[in-house]
Amino acid sequence: MNSLYTILCVKWGDKYDSDYVLNLKEQVDRNLDQPYNFYCLTDNPETEYDIQLPTDWDQYHDSEKNFFWAYRKCYMFNENLFPEMGGTQFLYLDLDVLIHQNLKYFFTLNMQKPYIVRGWWNDLDNCRKNYGKVKSTPLNSSVIRWNRGQLRSIYDHIEKHNEVIFFTYRTIDNYFNHHFYKIWDEKVSFFNPFPKGDIYSWYKGNIFPEDMDLKKIRQDHKICLFNNSTKDTYEDMFEIEELRKFW
Repeated sequence: MNSLYTILCVKWGDKYDSDYVLNLKEQVDRNLDQPYNFYCLTDNPETEYDIQLPTDWDQYHDSEKNFFWAYRKCYMFNENLFPEMGGTQFLYLDLDVLIHQNLKYFFTLNMQKPYIVRGWWNDLDNCRKNYGKVKSTPLNSSVIRWNRGQLRSIYDHIEKHNEVIFFTYRTIDNYFNHHFYKIWDEKVSFFNPFPKGDIYSWYKGNIFPEDMDLKKIRQDHKICLFNNSTKDTYEDMFEIEELRKFW
């Protein structure tokens, strides 16, 4: 079946196993009441929904420095690389998300511009202060919504400036913040931010400064992220006691 709606995820390396992909697909099955395509771009295709990731940019990635480490996500912005990938309306989800509500919502957004997570839990003054230090980005690429062709300019920009980008940016979120978002005037950005109340973070809170409780379930929101910049406190989301009932 080839639907207008396409859900994408990306898996590489050994941080996440195939159970995470299966869990995500099962969550989507429960939370999208429309026909949809599901694809996982991966370096190790095993199932019918897996698609082989390209390796073109591997040569620019320094594994020791590990800058721009999530670059493999950006291949999907050029849909022409994947002729088997159907659909015209795309929703990308990280493997470690918890879906609370019907994903149909994301396919009803006004798509004059693509959407990305604006972490409303961030202190924007702090993000602006650290802009020149290439850190403290307000953006998070765990959920991205676009229509076919809308993000091709990002792929092309990386293609054109790959050596500089892989040397300069620790994360793709900081790269997006510098080139495709206007932190001083968010209304004129390339990306639209998902509105407040859509997406929150298990480890970072919800909206600064009034709703910053950590490790709190908010079922009136659409999606919970598990973005955690502190590596020594990493938890397997399937093992978090408060979340067991949701799997």
